[in-house]
Amino acid sequence: MKFVAACCFMCIQIAAVIGKKALCPSSTACECNGSNGRVFVNCLRVANISQLRDVFGKHLNYAPVYIFRLKQCKAKFLPSPVFFNTTIRDVRTDCPFDRMDNNSLSSINSLKILSLYSSDFSRIPKAIGDLANLKQLLINDGRLYTLDTELQNMTQLRKIKLIHNHLRLVSNEAFLGNPNLRIVDLSHNKLVYLYPETFNKCRELTRVFLRKNFLKSIDGLFNNPNLIEINLRSNNLKSIDEAFQQEIKLEILDISENALHEVSESALNSNVKRLRILSMAHCQLNFLRAKIFHLLNKLEKIDLSFNKLESIPLEVFRNLHNLVEVDLRENKITYLNDVFIQNYRLEAVFLSDNNLRSINNLFRGLEYLSIVDLKSNKLQAITSEDFSTTPSLQSLRLTKNNINRIDFEAFTNLPELKNLTLDYNRLESLNGSLRDLRSLEILFLHGNKLRKIREFDMRNLRNLKRLNLRANNISSIHGAFRNQINLEVLTISENSLTTLSRITFPRNFRIKKLNVGANKWICDCRLLWILELKATRDLANLNDNCPNSCDCTCVAKEDQFFVRVDCSNRNLLQVPPVLPAQVGELHLQNNNLTSHLDLDIHSLEQLRYLNLEQNFLNEIDFYLPKNLRILKLAENKLTRFPSYFPKSISTWTLSGNPWICDCETIVDVNSTKCSYSEEKPELYGKIIHELTEYELCPEKLSLYIFLGVGLSVLTLSAIGSHLVYTRTDTT
Repeated sequence: MKFVAACCFMCIQIAAVIGKKALCPSSTACECNGSNGRVFVNCLRVANISQLRDVFGKHLNYAPVYIFRLKQCKAKFLPSPVFFNTTIRDVRTDCPFDRMDNNSLSSINSLKILSLYSSDFSRIPKAIGDLANLKQLLINDGRLYTLDTELQNMTQLRKIKLIHNHLRLVSNEAFLGNPNLRIVDLSHNKLVYLYPETFNKCRELTRVFLRKNFLKSIDGLFNNPNLIEINLRSNNLKSIDEAFQQEIKLEILDISENALHEVSESALNSNVKRLRILSMAHCQLNFLRAKIFHLLNKLEKIDLSFNKLESIPLEVFRNLHNLVEVDLRENKITYLNDVFIQNYRLEAVFLSDNNLRSINNLFRGLEYLSIVDLKSNKLQAITSEDFSTTPSLQSLRLTKNNINRIDFEAFTNLPELKNLTLDYNRLESLNGSLRDLRSLEILFLHGNKLRKIREFDMRNLRNLKRLNLRANNISSIHGAFRNQINLEVLTISENSLTTLSRITFPRNFRIKKLNVGANKWICDCRLLWILELKATRDLANLNDNCPNSCDCTCVAKEDQFFVRVDCSNRNLLQVPPVLPAQVGELHLQNNNLTSHLDLDIHSLEQLRYLNLEQNFLNEIDFYLPKNLRILKLAENKLTRFPSYFPKSISTWTLSGNPWICDCETIVDVNSTKCSYSEEKPELYGKIIHELTEYELCPEKLSLYIFLGVGLSVLTLSAIGSHLVYTRTDTT
């Protein structure tokens, strides 16, 4: 029975394959596939659209097409008879069209989605404007200069995206005939001004994206009652005081990367009282007014990172009882005290890279708080009161402070703490402070001044999986890890240890990675057990938190290690949300990733290599890990050189992208210079595209000279030998 079923299945598969081949002959530029009753047509490198007439008529017999794609297209003109009597739901092309016959699309009234990339027309052609039944229009990476009344006949239009064009002017009647419009995205254009009435007739409008333009004012622009999300990131706004003059249902507002400097207390008024998520990062804010958020009692997340705030008014978060996340990273805050006293639902607070010297009562009464990041401040001590009322805390980052003391009961009331980083402080003793952390899984203590680790210090840490004690002054750990039955990764390198006894570890040894380099080991029989263990166990096998769709490999590097995560060729639509903590290389090439990647940069501090080649990224609008060294972006949809790169990046690939070359490119080209390098100091400050091959690779010239001299010597030797032989033979 199983054999019969298998044979039937094979017959069906063979029939399907034969059917696919019969749809479009291999002689055409197109590949036609059928799946679940739907026909998909993919055409490659088409230079003349007229040659596709036979595809829809002769080969497909005018069968309905679900998606029609034109890739690496070279055609500039779309004639009218190509789609005669054809039913197509979705058309996607990257043809550099600069002209369209007025009737070129009129015969496909069934068209619902039209996506044009890299087109060359400055206005939307009439052929597109006549598509009365179209629901989604995307014209990205093109040369649109103006938007007048071309869309007024498109009454069914629900989404329009005109990203990465040259739009400078949008008529006040541009969307007059689009009552069903829900999403408008005009990001990455050159808009300086929009008429206040621009969107007034779009009563169903819910989302407006205007990122990366040059808008100077938005006063009176948003009067649509159903607006839920507005994105104005990276414009030239100086004020939003008169922006919201009528009540709207706004829930998400991003005004980051605008030089606001200050915001009045009336700006975020009762007209936006439903706001849940507010981003004001990179706004050069010097201070906050006490009642700036007092009417936003539904606010859940607020981002004030990367500003110039030195203090926060005590009342600023009062009445925000729904607040769950506050981001104040990269400011100059020195003191906070009871600023969160009424935010009892708070779950995450990010305060890294500030100037805080003490915690005091900052987190008092925050029973739901689960994440606290205090990295890179100036904290000197952790007292028994600092976290005494935060029982839900799971992740606490105290890296790179000046902590020299932890009270005995500092962490007593943290039963759920899983991740604790105390690396790069000034601790000489743990003072028994870790004894009650029964849920702790990750503990970083490297870069301190610890001298001894006792069994008492680690006694109850039975769930501990990763422990880093590198670069301390530790001379003894005898019996210290006897109770760590789940310990998998241990680093004790760069200390003053002389021996490592077997009794230091539990009877059931589960460690997968043990780093012990750069100590003062005395090689005697006390270390024999390590050699025996290494012979029977693969200590480099580390795959914790590896996504199911990826392959993870532990790579040893001297006394350190990193995890290589390979998620390439998986058809991924997004980055896996959970990655190994020590990921150093992340391979995401050849997937279906688009922009708006969700990269959790807080958990990717070890990442040095990121490969995003062969995806569909059209912009780099996400933050990159600041320690990244190699970034690969070749073969995407990028048109503009990213404006933001971490200074650490030394190597990147950018080929195979549809770069836009115009006067704006000059700034990038003439500003892309060599940084200082000890190996080649003479190249410092030189413009990269003006360098010669010899300047970049002088070693090649040396090699050529060496080979040339060598060949010359060999040639002369051969000639001399021949002459000597000839004379001798003659004699």
